[in-house]
This record gives sequence, C-alpha cells and structure tokens, in this order.
Amino acid sequence: MQLLKLFLLLGAQSPVGHTAAAYQKSNSSCTDACSKLSQVFPTALHYPNTDNFTIWDAKQQEVVSACRLQPANASEVSKALLILRDTGCQFAVKGGGHSRSPNDSKSVGGVTIDLGRIVDVAVATDENSARLGGGLNLRQAFKALEAYNISFAGGRVASVGLGGFTLGGGSSPFSPRHGWALDNVLEYEIVLANGTISAASETRNPDLYWALRGGSNNFGIVTAFTFETFPQGQVFNGRSTYGQNQTEQVLDKVYDLFSSRDSLSDLSMGYDLYYSYNGSAASFTMLGVQRYTEPVTNASVFEAIKTIPTLTRTQTIGYMSDLVSNPALGTIRHWFGTVSMRPSREMMSQALAIFEDEVEKIQTVTGLSANFVTYTLHPNAISKMKSRGGNALGIDQDEPLILILISTDWTSSDGDVAVESMTTNVLDRIAAAAQELQVYHPFMYVNYAYAGQADKVFSGYGEENRQRLKDIQISVDPDGIFTSQGLWRGFMKLS
Repeated sequence: MQLLKLFLLLGAQSPVGHTAAAYQKSNSSCTDACSKLSQVFPTALHYPNTDNFTIWDAKQQEVVSACRLQPANASEVSKALLILRDTGCQFAVKGGGHSRSPNDSKSVGGVTIDLGRIVDVAVATDENSARLGGGLNLRQAFKALEAYNISFAGGRVASVGLGGFTLGGGSSPFSPRHGWALDNVLEYEIVLANGTISAASETRNPDLYWALRGGSNNFGIVTAFTFETFPQGQVFNGRSTYGQNQTEQVLDKVYDLFSSRDSLSDLSMGYDLYYSYNGSAASFTMLGVQRYTEPVTNASVFEAIKTIPTLTRTQTIGYMSDLVSNPALGTIRHWFGTVSMRPSREMMSQALAIFEDEVEKIQTVTGLSANFVTYTLHPNAISKMKSRGGNALGIDQDEPLILILISTDWTSSDGDVAVESMTTNVLDRIAAAAQELQVYHPFMYVNYAYAGQADKVFSGYGEENRQRLKDIQISVDPDGIFTSQGLWRGFMKLS
C-alpha cells in the first residue's frame, strides 16, 4: 500500500437549553485521569486554560473538559481508554466535531479524546480500496484520494468527520451509483471497551461488522476505515435560488427528479432542495443544489427545472474537496431533526407549509437561520444495503425514500428552547400529515436526528435489528462503557 499523510477534525448530539456555566463541571476521577494521561502522553495532553481548541457548534464550544487528549494511533487510544475505565472518568470522542450537543464530541468535565492526529491514508496498489484514518474530515479524505484520481462515498460538508458520518450511514452525492458510506466499508479498525484493538469485516467479526453499519457510537472507538474506492474526476455543482412565489412550480420539477423513473435512471444525478428562512431579511428562499458526478454542465436530466426563472444561478465544475461546503467553527449554535417519507407531491407542499408556519413563530430568535432540507435516498443505494451481509438500517423497498432534515442555526443561548420546540413541532406535524396520507416511513437518519429521537431512530430500524444491535453491544461491551449510563454518554444510545 502507498501511504499519504494529512492532518485533522468530526461529530453528533443531546438537549439544548443549557448555559456555559452548566458545562463547567469536573470531578476528582477526571482530575486523576488527566494526571495519569499526562504521564503517558506528555506532549499530547492539553488542559483548558492553555488549549486553543475550536469545535463546530457553539454549544459544544462552551463545554469545558477536564483535559483533551490527542492520541496518534489505535494503540494510544487503547491505553487511554484503559486509564479512563480505571479512574471511572467520563469521556467523549471527537473526529471532526460536527455535533450539536455537549458530551457528543466534547466531554463535559471529562476527557475529550480528539482523533485529529489519526489521519493516515493508505491507498491499495490496485487503487480499488483505501485505509482512511478515523480522525480525517471529509475534505481531507477527498483531497487525499484525488491525488490518485479516485474517490469514495463521502459527504457534502468539509468539516464533517469521517467517523461519525460513516458509522451513522453516510449519505453521499455518489450514493445513487455507489450507495451510502457504510455499505462501502470493507473493514473497520476498532478499539473495544476493554482496550482490545480489533478488526471487523465480512469474514472477521461479521456480527460487529454488521452492527457498525448504522449502529453509530455504541460499540467502541473506530480508528480506521478501509473503504472501497472508485475512479473519479471532477464533478458538476449548480446552485439556483427562487422566489417564494415560485415554490409550487419548483416543487413540481423537484418531485419529478426525486421520484420519476427517467430521472432516477441517471445515476450521476443528485438534487438537494433547501427552503430557508433568513432572519436578517425576514424572508424565505428556495435553493436547489444540482449535483452531477461527471464534469457535465448541461446534463439533460436537469433540463425541465432549468426552464424555471431563477433569482440567482451559479455553476461550477471541480473536485469534491473544493466543492464541499465549509461552515464556520465555534460561533453558531446548531440543531438538527429528521423525518422520512415515501414520495408524495402533496406531502411536499404540506411539509413546507408546516415548516413555514412554525418558523414564523420564532422569528425573534437572534441570528435565526432555519432550513428545510430534503433529498432522495436512491433505490439503487437501498439495494446496495443488502450487500456484504446487509446493514442495520432496515430499509427494504423498491421506491426512493425522501429524507427531510430540519437544520437551524442561531447565535444566542436565549433561543435554545424556542429552536428545539420549533423543530419538534415541525417534525411531529409532518409525521402526522404523512401518516394521514399513508406515506410516512419510520426510518430516521441518525446523523440528522436529535437526542430526543434516539428511541425512534433505533426502533425505525425494525425490532429484530434493534434487538440484534443490543445483543452485539452487550457482547463487546458487557460493562456498558458506551451506553447512556456509561462513560461516553453522548449522541445516540441504544440503551
């Protein structure tokens, strides 16, 4: 294998509505843990008063950990985990840090394990696979592979960490052709709760391999992913904005892109729809992002929607590492929530109307930017979920699945409760309307969910899959280190 080195950043969630003071907790066990870690890792251990550490979400930026450790490999992660177990100190693991709540990827008063130094990239001689370090963010991974004119099923945002992205599923612009990230992983390197460094693949620990394909952070700390790769050059990215009075006209064309057989037969095509409220302008705007995984500016699949007049339109051809979005770090508060449905033109209109109604109730939130984001989980990507022994998500259908993300940004803690309430109301109302139209789907994409949706996330996988995940968790973590009552309590917990 050829080796290529890079460097840093990942993510996930829990409730909002806290103050910075509430995050400044510590205890004697973590003081003891940090002291012991400093002896083993004298140059890789950082204390808050001297640590220049920035993370994506402002709520997590407010968190004060007892210390932050930057291990360089799986062996060092193992040593650290054993110290944390021995002292009983809580911890969190940061890959890219693209999470929304305290204790997800930055520990409240405990130890933050920052994987930002585990960024080696090794490309196989035949260039059909690559081993990617668990501390990489998506831009770094794309950039490394582009040196070989290959790519992988990576996502849309530069600072999202490879680890959380992949363990939760990994929706990608390449998914219509290649499937989600979790179905492109050939092998995981994972540090288990007892410090054992293990490998999981179709032939080695196949039950754990299955569980890691959608089971999130419930089984250990993944320090490397071996991905299937594919030849890939530059891609097309187009962005068009529309006036609020064009909503229904745009939805007609987007629905065809999301659901028609002709559109879905073009596996290079992707389309993300944004309906966004800008607090400073006090208005809603519709944005369509056209994606085409070849360097083609005028793909025929977009001909119909391009007949609609736009407010603005930009078109770019470039490499994925340059086209992934790159949000600011540490200054904005973020909250996600999700729901899924089967294709329904009527439901799309209802969903936007519900979103608009609820957002208008919280217009006074400082720095508010609320986004309704939706796109298709392609039938071909669903079919690939049966490969390599299947994954834990439990999705099995011939038609596309429409994923909805409610993503909200704001700048002051005074708005925390209002944003959480708005998100819950939007999702509950959309789910109820979808059930009435008989198009509701129980799947919830864990990477888009908030902590209060955890039970629905795993029940949405199906009871058999949920129980299998729990059984596997118990087998690899009998002491519950990675459970909601264990030492890493952040993000989505099975139990």
